[in-house]
Amino acid sequence: MSINKLFKNKYFLPVIQFFTLAVFVLLIYGAIGITTQDHDFAMILRNTNISNLIVWSYWWPLIIVTAILFGRFWCSICPMELLTSFVGNIGLKRKPGKFLKSGWIITLFYAIILIIGIHTLAIHRIPQYMAIYMLILFAIALIAGLIWEKRTFCTYICPIGHLLGLYSMLSFKKLRVKDTNVCKDCKTKDCISKTLHYNFVGRSCTSELYPATIKDNRSCILCGQCFKSCTKDNVSIQNRKFAADLFTNIELTWAEISFFIIVSGFVVYEILSEWKVSKKMIMIIPDWINHSLNIEGNLTGTIKAIVLFVLLPMIFYTIWAVLKKVIAKESWKNAFTQLVLTILPVTAGMHLLKALFKTTSRIPYWDFVFSDPKGVKTAQLIIENPELLNNDILSAISPVISMFAILLPVGALILSLLVIRKQQSENQISKMITLIAVLLYTTVFVISLFAWRLF
Repeated sequence: MSINKLFKNKYFLPVIQFFTLAVFVLLIYGAIGITTQDHDFAMILRNTNISNLIVWSYWWPLIIVTAILFGRFWCSICPMELLTSFVGNIGLKRKPGKFLKSGWIITLFYAIILIIGIHTLAIHRIPQYMAIYMLILFAIALIAGLIWEKRTFCTYICPIGHLLGLYSMLSFKKLRVKDTNVCKDCKTKDCISKTLHYNFVGRSCTSELYPATIKDNRSCILCGQCFKSCTKDNVSIQNRKFAADLFTNIELTWAEISFFIIVSGFVVYEILSEWKVSKKMIMIIPDWINHSLNIEGNLTGTIKAIVLFVLLPMIFYTIWAVLKKVIAKESWKNAFTQLVLTILPVTAGMHLLKALFKTTSRIPYWDFVFSDPKGVKTAQLIIENPELLNNDILSAISPVISMFAILLPVGALILSLLVIRKQQSENQISKMITLIAVLLYTTVFVISLFAWRLF
């Protein structure tokens, strides 16, 4: 059965959403009460608790991989969409304000989770904190559904909304109409009819989109409702060239630009922290600040995140944007947009590589999680006897991982160069500035990866 037939089926996606909802409930249940204040113990517990292992080492990397290769298919089966759409029927149905619709809530929400949640409170290492985080997400989705109209949480609040949107510009898939003339001749336009906004199955689009005019992959969350509401069977998921959106005239918002700047800095940290030498180098400034200000404990992670994910990336992009503005006469918006769209393939490629590192490195822990799902006893045993972990499979696949560590940055750079070539810039100087920025950004990864995997 093709993907289009599955999306057309009125039961398929809701059943999957109910299933993912049940899985989320079980994951939360398996993490509640499992906590520690010991840093070393938490580093092992994150992999021995089955809930934490699944969420951070497999579910999250899988979202990254699917977004880059296939688009926003996670949104198709996300339980948050199910909940917020369901409670929206009984909610106040208020219209979202200008600030909410600007996209800044998504950027700020993601920054808070990244800086405070992950790098201050370690929600990715302590199962109890992860459970609380997931419960908060559910609560926000429900509250948003009760207050605002349509699918406000998915469109304007979800903390990974911009990430999935930006990465989906690379994907091989797209949702479009088969024939725009059919849409022009359609009298009822059920896909955007206000009377169908709150149908459980066959809703008109609640993401403020009209399928006939969708130009890129950023905003459509592939909920599949327009498949059912369209009476002309004119909506389909189609194949396309990889990264096709990057070769069109994309106009990013400042919220998207800021979001990507944070993500691109985060990915640098994620990759360079794999090698002790490069991690030590990137930690020089955060460590100096923490030492100078006598900052200790969890707040050291806060400083690290602010410096590495916000301040340094902003300085990097601003330097090149200023050069494009002053020398190449680009507008501020165009300067930042051009930089983001050309660096995006490299960031996405390295994010993909990190997903590969994480999912494969956690394989040895699967020998223990079913006999001890909570993971506390297993973590203690591994701390006392690290040899319990069977790393034979990691040694066997190491050459394959090394191959990806070389090919992905090279392939991503080639794609970035093609984007620069097709990009509409004011002049060749502007393109040259973008080229230098991309080469410097990529070089950071290449040097670190080559040194780590070869030496």
